[in-house]
Amino acid sequence: MSGGDFVKVPVLTSYHLLHPKPAVIVVSLDSNGKPSGMTAAWTSPVSMKPPLISVSISPRRYTYKLIKETGDFTVNVLDVNLVAEAHFFGTRSGRRVDKFAESKLTAERSSRVKSPHIKEALAVLECNLYREIKLGDHILIVGEVLEAYVKPGAMKRGIYDPKVAKVLMHLGGVGYITISDEIITP
Repeated sequence: MSGGDFVKVPVLTSYHLLHPKPAVIVVSLDSNGKPSGMTAAWTSPVSMKPPLISVSISPRRYTYKLIKETGDFTVNVLDVNLVAEAHFFGTRSGRRVDKFAESKLTAERSSRVKSPHIKEALAVLECNLYREIKLGDHILIVGEVLEAYVKPGAMKRGIYDPKVAKVLMHLGGVGYITISDEIITP
């Protein structure tokens, strides 16, 4: 190894070096109109014009199948108080479990897409499926954001107010943290 005082990490887990990341629940509908969702941390904005975001999803996931069928989805940003629900939605398959019936989360009608959003979420992005790109063992789902909203008081001057909005962040494995109250500026 060259270049200073570092310790090697396994390349297969190197993505942990890019964490923590917001834990979100991606929600879509099955062909009967029943909602299901999965927890994801591999999300990112990818364009401002048009407003596009990406979510990396394994093609084996039930939520991937639903997004393909429905053509839309919601991305639900979670508050730290929803850590148990984030873990539940990330460890159970919607093929076998009605996640909304077995959790304390409420699927609520969205304004611009068929897929519902989570009433208890801190913020919501309603998205149409814009494109998908196969990358290794995951599919990069790109969604065009049609509508976005946040709980009142959670933002100040266009960014989350860290004293109010305690965004749930996935640290890796079963570990989660939240953001500090302090805003750091240069």
